[in-house]
Amino acid sequence: MKLNAYTMMIVLSLGLAAGCAPGDSGEGTPNEAISSQTNSAIEDGASEDIADHIHNDSSETQLDSEIESLGCVRASSSQKSAVNLGNTKKDEFLQKCAQETNNSFYCAQLVRPNPKSSSTFRCTYGSSQTHSLVHPDENTWKYPIEAVKVLQDLSAKGIKISHIYNWWRPEPYNKNVGGAKGRHPYGTSVDVRFGSEGEANKAFRELCKMRAKKRIRAIGHYGSASLHIGVGDRLANTWGKRCN
Repeated sequence: MKLNAYTMMIVLSLGLAAGCAPGDSGEGTPNEAISSQTNSAIEDGASEDIADHIHNDSSETQLDSEIESLGCVRASSSQKSAVNLGNTKKDEFLQKCAQETNNSFYCAQLVRPNPKSSSTFRCTYGSSQTHSLVHPDENTWKYPIEAVKVLQDLSAKGIKISHIYNWWRPEPYNKNVGGAKGRHPYGTSVDVRFGSEGEANKAFRELCKMRAKKRIRAIGHYGSASLHIGVGDRLANTWGKRCN
């Protein structure tokens, strides 16, 4: 099979092998990641996580089909068990989120993996797996719920928000969509698409103010309508664009 330059770029950037491999040990448990967080700020631009959203821009559909055709890392039985455990708590999470956010409709979006990466989700977990992700560690739930409150405050300022499209992305699903290891696998952040790039720029300025007040820790800007909001990210930084 001949691979064009675009496909080769994808393979190299995502580190995928042709064919599905069994299991992926990940990089430690969520509790280990969360307990290692500190309050010390890291300089803006100290860490670049552009790869974390390579699949979310205009080439997303094409990239997703390339991943499926080339193969992906299959989730191990223990990794599937963690996903299934989280899904048993879905109603509990949604109830908690609703109670703390005045029944925000964003709560339902948190547990729905990116619809545009659905084929990668199937490749990772199999076609019978429910397309839903809830972090099984209830200690992480405060992060996405706070992110919903952040969005509510942005909306109150007239900033147009489209939807949340990522919260928890466990391994190896996170790897298969090209995600950075230190963010979404720990359930500490969300990805949000705004009404336009201009609206995302407005949101970025407001998020920078929140970051200065230590309400959030990280912000990712990708030169598009999408932003990463790291409420509890271990790295307290920005990337793609700096706060003034």
